[in-house]
Amino acid sequence: MPKVWPLLFVLYLSSCTSVTYKQAELSYEKIAIAQSQIANTKLPDLKQKNIKVTKKIFNQVINSLKIPARDFCEIYSEQNICNWNFKLEKNDSFNAYASGRNDITILTGLINGIEESEELAFVVAHELGHHIANHIAETTRNIVVGQLAGAVLGAAVYGSDGSSEDINQIADLGGSIGRLRFSRDQENEADLIGLAILIKAGLDLTKAEKVIIRMAQEDPRKKRSSFFNTHPSSPERLAYFKINKERILNGELFPFMN
Repeated sequence: MPKVWPLLFVLYLSSCTSVTYKQAELSYEKIAIAQSQIANTKLPDLKQKNIKVTKKIFNQVINSLKIPARDFCEIYSEQNICNWNFKLEKNDSFNAYASGRNDITILTGLINGIEESEELAFVVAHELGHHIANHIAETTRNIVVGQLAGAVLGAAVYGSDGSSEDINQIADLGGSIGRLRFSRDQENEADLIGLAILIKAGLDLTKAEKVIIRMAQEDPRKKRSSFFNTHPSSPERLAYFKINKERILNGELFPFMN
């Protein structure tokens, strides 16, 4: 099989799209400050929550975010899909995810893994951000475009002598690049929108940012994210959180919120 790395740049370009709010590159000083905060913050041990408490926190957070998220969505979103189905799923994983047209699922393991309800609110607002910014449709399109570009290039490289397995391998590689290319930008934008929703909801941002610190302390890779990471690193996310908080509160971003 010939080397495919010279083709990666072409596949990379084929899958490019854009986000509305692209984050500026962080200075190493900002990241170092975030790393120091992560390293020096002592979070208390968590107590296991029973299902009654879990449901209470879930309902409290959803009720606090529904109206602010809808109001933000009606101004910001081109899709104008501003009503969501929130689901609580019994699962020990520390996770929540956006899916479908307007579904957001929160796992019980996430609620058991946080101390403050504001931590959960930031995670849920982040998933709302994915919907509001239409990231699900964009990611799907990137995967399809990448696969098509990979298939075309695979056919060009191998021609009639190439096996379907060889061509499919390049097509899959194209799909992977399409999926990964803007994932960091999308995650950053979802964080930004989520933060704006929290501010609009009047929630305590100091408590909310604890979830970023919590995830960082459980992740041994406390370093700056690389190109192929699917999410920004925790120090990067924490630094953006602080910068964007000031920009939103100062009216530099989302002036319609004021």
